Amino acid sequence: MARKKKIVLINPWICDFAAYDFWLKPVGLLYVGAVLLSYGFDVVLIDLLNRHDPDLARFVKPKPDKRYGTGKFHTVEVSKPPELSFVPRKYKRYGAPEEFFVHKLKQIENPDAFFVTSSMTYWWPGVRQTIEIIKGMFPNVPVVLGGTYARIYPDHAKLHSGADVIYTEDVSKLNELLFELFDGSFNTDLNDWFERFDPAYELYQRVGYLVFFTSLGCVYNCSYCLTPKLYGKWIHRSVHRIVEMVQKYVRMFNVKDVVFFDDAALIDKENHFKPLLRELIELDLGVNYHLPNGIHARLIDEELAQLLKRANFVTIKLGYETSGPLQIRTGGKVYDEDILRAAELLKNAGFTADEIQAYIMVNMPGQTVQDVMTAIEVCKKASISVSLNEYTPIPGTRDWIELTRSGVLPSDVDPLLLNNTVLPYWWKAGMDAATVQKLKDLAHGKTLIPRS
Repeated sequence: MARKKKIVLINPWICDFAAYDFWLKPVGLLYVGAVLLSYGFDVVLIDLLNRHDPDLARFVKPKPDKRYGTGKFHTVEVSKPPELSFVPRKYKRYGAPEEFFVHKLKQIENPDAFFVTSSMTYWWPGVRQTIEIIKGMFPNVPVVLGGTYARIYPDHAKLHSGADVIYTEDVSKLNELLFELFDGSFNTDLNDWFERFDPAYELYQRVGYLVFFTSLGCVYNCSYCLTPKLYGKWIHRSVHRIVEMVQKYVRMFNVKDVVFFDDAALIDKENHFKPLLRELIELDLGVNYHLPNGIHARLIDEELAQLLKRANFVTIKLGYETSGPLQIRTGGKVYDEDILRAAELLKNAGFTADEIQAYIMVNMPGQTVQDVMTAIEVCKKASISVSLNEYTPIPGTRDWIELTRSGVLPSDVDPLLLNNTVLPYWWKAGMDAATVQKLKDLAHGKTLIPRS
């Protein structure tokens, strides 16, 4: 009997000035794992960002959860890349210690390939360090790099990641990669992968929370966002498949927190999210649900707010982005009055100010300090909390095209310099680091909004 081909899935380290386990799970990689399992591969997962791995305690004292399964990663200070030498902050590697990783790799016999994922483009040094360890132990085994960094910066990844293959497609094209690696027959049509497969959480021993997507893509075309180009048209999974998935993995791991990380969960809400909420209410799994990725405030109505409350959603993040003229120029997805109305509906349904939060971006192209201050004031007026997020230009977006075409941003800039923490230290077209910090202090209530 022929030996099964063994593929090792790797979720790599993060290298950054700051990182926090805010419901981070490599869901795309887990979908790849599900397809591989269906084809009969022997699949192993090493997630260096899984703070709840039971083997971690052998190498480092695990950091306790802070809230809803989130918490701080184990860290070690590492040398800054030369490109970041001017940033007056410590650079760290976040995730499991190297000894843990080496131990996990030593347990693997005769791997046929390593599939490494990637997320934030400016975290690529963590990807490279991860691959260096793999190559040091298995120099002749192919390493495939996929994920967001690989898809957005394929040429950079070819030069700097150390991977043998850069995979720039989604799950639907996985057969082509497998044929390239193993010269086998993989004829299953994967165009409906999102409906057919569940992310393979069974590859974990233990998790502290579960992250799912109920839909992919977005119907909007905001100037700063790449989601429509990465995922194409908006599609959603059938309600009964979502419910089956949630129930299966909640029972498997006995978790108390389930996170829906959709970019556009409320599109076609009458046929998608409202029916899902009714099913979750009926199922009554006794878990907390979270929507942390910025839902569309304009699409919230009274019934939806009531259903969210009855289903036990405890985290509602509203996508606000900014106040002022940029609301129109960036796509017109949301206006101040939409935030005020959504907040009122949610509070009337019983949500507290701590459970409702609005995302405000700072340092957007053309954004003024007053735009951000006004957005903060709108949130204060609505009695909801604020999450201030520093802007990052993303290749392929309308913002990127305009910024590079006008010469405001070099087209060949290293993604390290586009880290939202780093950008204010060098980008002359935006706000400086001191201004950004003042706005953060304002958002956190450390200073008062000046009255004109």
